Amino acid sequence: MIAGAPVGPPLAASPPEPRPSIGGVPIPERARTDLTARLEAHRRRRWPQLKDARVRFRAPYAYVEATLPDGYDQPLFRLRWTNNRDRWAFAIWLASKGGYEVSLLPSGALVGTVEEAMDCACGLYLNDISAWELPRQRSAPPH
Repeated sequence: MIAGAPVGPPLAASPPEPRPSIGGVPIPERARTDLTARLEAHRRRRWPQLKDARVRFRAPYAYVEATLPDGYDQPLFRLRWTNNRDRWAFAIWLASKGGYEVSLLPSGALVGTVEEAMDCACGLYLNDISAWELPRQRSAPPH
């Protein structure tokens, strides 16, 4: 026997690493319907140059893409359900990375409304920085 050698049967190979799962609470049907309706209403009102906008759902995520004026189908952003129909976690699609990146909204928050998320992404992909302007605070004194 070799000094320091393990005693007993040889160790079995380690089990494969589990695949990461998306996890999280799926978006309730009522919230899905509300999200889809709000996105379409906001698209028509603020972003009529988009030919359409589509949402697909997977577990706690809603993936939003749109057809740009040139006919290109563009992923825009991803929202994560936070158990509140007015507060969604935001991640923007980055073509340079080919994926989503958790991002701040123009307000500086990581969560916000569906409309804020759409404005942030469309401001980037439609080159309209006015979408990132915040409403003036009503309590701010005049200059």
